[in-house]
Amino acid sequence: MNDILNEALESAFVAPQRQFKGELLAPYTEGSRLLMVQSRSDEDSTQFFIWAFVFTHIQLHKNRKEAIKLCWNKDLFRESVLDWIADKTESDRDEASNLVASILDEANKGQVESIPTPGATAQGN
Repeated sequence: MNDILNEALESAFVAPQRQFKGELLAPYTEGSRLLMVQSRSDEDSTQFFIWAFVFTHIQLHKNRKEAIKLCWNKDLFRESVLDWIADKTESDRDEASNLVASILDEANKGQVESIPTPGATAQGN
């Protein structure tokens, strides 16, 4: 195959590495989703979730083991997120929101619904 075709195939199946303000993010995976669930609270605002998402993925890229420990300590995690966003602007917040939305949209594109086999009974009935 030629280089142009290879590039097209790779861009179609491999998401580019993401970054925020020059800091690389770890890929969004089931593991990083689990860490987000571990560190979140029902009282979290949407905006806190967005900042926490970006922060968590930056920390995972920098040092996975430390990020895992941090996510298991909700108070320290919250304090760390707030310290990290202290110098962020409204423009940064908009950029973070767009980044998280694009990552989650991309992840949802990979989800599929099963098509029932003709003649099969529906599960749960």
